[in-house]
Amino acid sequence: MTADETRAFMKRLAQFVFDNHMKRDAKSAQRGMIYEYFWVERKGQPDQFVQGEALDTMHDGAWFGAALVNAYRATGDKFYKEMLTQWMLPFYCKMLNHSDTLFSAKRNDAAPGAHTFNKEHALQEGEKGFVPYWWDDGGSVSLERRGKKQSLSPIQCMDFLAGKPNPEFLLSGYSHGSSNHMAQDLAVMLQQAWLLLKNSNEPRDKELAAEVAEAAKNLHECRMRHFNHIPMCCAAFGLTNGDATELKRIPEQTWLPEDHYRRALYDFKPGERRALPGFADGQQYRYYFGTAKAGGQLPRTLAFKTVYDAFTEPMLYGYYSDDSAAPPGINRFDLHPMNVRDGRLEDYRSDRKGPFKGPRPIGSRMGPQNMICCGWALQALRANPGLWEERYQREFAKDLRVFFDGDPARVELGGLKLALRSTRLALELDCESKCGAVIKVFSRPDGQGSHAVVTVKPDGSATAANDKGEPLCAQSRAAFRFSLPYTVAKEQTAAWANGVEHGRYSIQVGDSTRNFYLASSELQAVKELERELGGGLRTWEGIFNAKGYIPTGLGCHTILPGVTWDKFSDSGGYAHLLSAAAQWLMYLEKKSDWDAQRVLSSAK
Repeated sequence: MTADETRAFMKRLAQFVFDNHMKRDAKSAQRGMIYEYFWVERKGQPDQFVQGEALDTMHDGAWFGAALVNAYRATGDKFYKEMLTQWMLPFYCKMLNHSDTLFSAKRNDAAPGAHTFNKEHALQEGEKGFVPYWWDDGGSVSLERRGKKQSLSPIQCMDFLAGKPNPEFLLSGYSHGSSNHMAQDLAVMLQQAWLLLKNSNEPRDKELAAEVAEAAKNLHECRMRHFNHIPMCCAAFGLTNGDATELKRIPEQTWLPEDHYRRALYDFKPGERRALPGFADGQQYRYYFGTAKAGGQLPRTLAFKTVYDAFTEPMLYGYYSDDSAAPPGINRFDLHPMNVRDGRLEDYRSDRKGPFKGPRPIGSRMGPQNMICCGWALQALRANPGLWEERYQREFAKDLRVFFDGDPARVELGGLKLALRSTRLALELDCESKCGAVIKVFSRPDGQGSHAVVTVKPDGSATAANDKGEPLCAQSRAAFRFSLPYTVAKEQTAAWANGVEHGRYSIQVGDSTRNFYLASSELQAVKELERELGGGLRTWEGIFNAKGYIPTGLGCHTILPGVTWDKFSDSGGYAHLLSAAAQWLMYLEKKSDWDAQRVLSSAK
């Protein structure tokens, strides 16, 4: 998208939410709330808004509030600031600063035997800083109660309609539950809103900034009662209340790459089942509390982590999509699990293990959320040339540098000349030998870890087995040239290793061993990040145009009889796409998000 197209798409997204998801009844205590799910086909009907009592509407609104800050910073369009300050922040500050009088734990109207909340989650009588999973006055219906056709909630709550006829399963009351997860979403919104407002000359902005600071304090104290120090909550509280002690609690980042991708393919525990990520919340928390700790700067270690995660997290879904390349910006649906075990996905797209014998569904959370991080990553790489190679140069420069989809790296071992390169799915080996050879490729440096034993015959063909003696698939490309598919490749018949970004391995011929370091080039990383973000915006623009709304998922399972998740417009999707578009616009205009935060936070 061009800059002008990006601005237009942003306005369409935000306007849809304002028109269709926001509660604007001036008489309602929830004025300014954004419903998570809007059932488009039921617009104007009592069930047009659906709330999962086991989910939480409030966290989507928090992300949308943060997105409005991002959109205003990127465009200067007052529409975004007014939506934030006139509608959303007053609603959230009301809850955070007055939950002691708004909500009570003394009465529970749930069904007998209903789920009750533990210390982390349960409302404590008379506390400030508590935001319930849901709070409504009959403007929405309960997903759980409607699905089970039961009048009382299966989850602990206050229900003002308990004992009264409620054939439509309307929600009027509030949940007794909240969470550390939602607290972090709220903290992001509060931190970003305060930075936007604190230096304004407008009296109402100054008042609201003070309310936001009070809300951050109450939120932090609430989580201390329920849990302990949480870096994102410490950041919002420390920044807004000038508490350096809390900012010091935020952990420093290191150069060690560590995310879902790496833990699934490289650092996994044998036999342990891991889910592919359904959100990129953690990536965003780390960016926001890290820049708060650094006074609006982006430390190089945090910059590297931001780039690494944004670049690699989509690759897991890419491996799943074995029979059709995943479009940019697309990833799994958060309410439909996809798993990996021992470095290999449990099923692939071609297996059609999703709903209705189709592929696993896609969602509007993980893909768009990671697109935001792609924007920060692109800005970081532009501001720090050479950042992608720095870990290798600093710590492992003696390793042979091997590239994904690049020119081959050449080495001689045991008198055998070798050339190595890698694709996402296989290690490619070329060798020069007239009498054959035995080559071992290890999953770790220094000849350690699981490995493949490749036997090259004098005619140039090859066979392979892993260290357990199990046959491996080895594909011949020509005489003395072959590919060894990684464990994650569907065609590989047994486990041996996976090639990951910034992974270390070793290759051995006879008694000679050489470590090698596998990673894309920095230019490749930039191109892929641009594709994921810039192309992802086009992908979701196409979905928006085709559906008329941003669905919570596509190709999903049913949630009500005859109704799939595809039918619901999802405010979280708009929030993340709005933030992603804002970061793309800043990248196009050669700006940096952390600079915008730092300028605002240091203005006099």
